[in-house]
Amino acid sequence: MPRHASAPAFEPALAPFTGHEVARTVPRHWELLAGDDLLEGPCAAVADLLRMLNLVATMRGVRRPPLGWQWTSMAGRALPSRSGAGRRVAKPDVVVMPGWHARNGPHLDRLVARDQTGAARLAAVHAGGGQVLALYTGVALAGAAGLLEGRPAAVPWPFVQSVLRHAPTLQLAEGRAWVGDGGVWSADSPALVSEAALALLQAGGDAVLAALAESLRSVMLHSPERQRLAGAIVPDARTRVGLGSLERARRWLEERLHEPYSAAATALAAGMSERSMLRHFQAAFGSTPLQLLHGLRVMRARMLLETSYLPLETVAERCGWRDPAMLREVFRRATGLTPAAYRTRYRLRTQRRAWGKEM
Repeated sequence: MPRHASAPAFEPALAPFTGHEVARTVPRHWELLAGDDLLEGPCAAVADLLRMLNLVATMRGVRRPPLGWQWTSMAGRALPSRSGAGRRVAKPDVVVMPGWHARNGPHLDRLVARDQTGAARLAAVHAGGGQVLALYTGVALAGAAGLLEGRPAAVPWPFVQSVLRHAPTLQLAEGRAWVGDGGVWSADSPALVSEAALALLQAGGDAVLAALAESLRSVMLHSPERQRLAGAIVPDARTRVGLGSLERARRWLEERLHEPYSAAATALAAGMSERSMLRHFQAAFGSTPLQLLHGLRVMRARMLLETSYLPLETVAERCGWRDPAMLREVFRRATGLTPAAYRTRYRLRTQRRAWGKEM
């Protein structure tokens, strides 16, 4: 998905979809395809992601890991030499096609023709109510399986012509790195597998898995907003860089989240008049300095609620609010949840009473 230079007030709960996708089966059992010429990294990344989701679920008191995965051949045979988790299922909820090491379009065509059993496997999983995640050159196999006819798909640009030979009516998802539609997900780069897999989980129709995926997004995916605010959680951590006037004003606000807002002081930090600062700030960031400050405070509060045991009074103080009531009001308006409900849903650490049990 595209990254933006200017930070939003707070992160969206879900990544944008096409509007057509319908969750068919709760994605609990995953099948990771492996074989000759197939990329191994994307499926290994999925296995790591699912393992982390199970870990967070355990930290939250879930007794049985909710997700399982199995490495299989193109024909659907289990590969016992590779590590998996969970029980073996004949009809997985998700099958991941990682793509091939294809040299060019003609080579990709030969790989598709060779691995027609894999195409049949994708078609069978989808017909049985499961979902297909096809990455990079693997999109061609989804096309050969008949899953992309009339559907949008993210296709790697060097292989567009080859993929269109296998799915002539697909709609190129121009400008989108990954897309999901009707249980078929595609990404134009194998490096996007974590983003696409988390989006699939969030759209899967299970509130518990969606909450777990939301929490993992904030940890596993790059978040410039959180990275910039990470130093603010550590006392006296500061970053000094040469910046333009408005960027100096934004940094001024970031470094003084706990202080009362002052438009005059912010304008002084920007080196311009208060009126000019307000006008240019709105044009550059799409918000007033106070609105941006509230967004930054909400972001910091989310980070503290997810990762610490601090009481709400302390969280409010560290984020610049006079009392927990102000924290609750602004936080609920921004996220739709109370701070307490957000902490329960998105915490990334085990409860105190469970410390050391897993050791």
